[in-house]
Amino acid sequence: MNHLKKVLVCLIINIILLFCVVFFVIMFASESKYFRFGPNEDFIVISVKINNQNRYLILLSLISFVKVTRVIIEEIGNPVMDFSIYNPDKKIITEFTKNQLFIIANLMYLISSIRYVFEVMITVTQIDIALFSVLVTALAGLVSTRFLLNEKTFILEYNNLVDDEKLPIERV
Repeated sequence: MNHLKKVLVCLIINIILLFCVVFFVIMFASESKYFRFGPNEDFIVISVKINNQNRYLILLSLISFVKVTRVIIEEIGNPVMDFSIYNPDKKIITEFTKNQLFIIANLMYLISSIRYVFEVMITVTQIDIALFSVLVTALAGLVSTRFLLNEKTFILEYNNLVDDEKLPIERV
């Protein structure tokens, strides 16, 4: 099985799994306060009552800022650092000193872990916040993925999945 088919099979399995999880959540937990949308009198996020539209919009704005920033850091900045550290084939590092890479990497991991605690505290408060967080992250991921792919050259001759007809070489 080629790489494309493996990835497509995994995507289909992932979609089926998502539907199963959503089905069971709806069946068994639909009466929970977690399954509400918008501001509510008893909606509290990190000790702040989100009981009106203004506070709710400020919360959504804060979530958007945090999620977009996280995507930029994790998809554009972290790979440079991580591949310098964890790539077993890269034995000579020219972009950082050993101490710079050590200090920057550990500070990034520490700050990301602390930020993650607050992100979890916010996103588990109500289903709309969790879904909004996922949506913002996905949209930011689309932009960063396109940015990263635009920096690459694709030279791939591949077979059409339907009739094995050769398609032209794709160059971005």
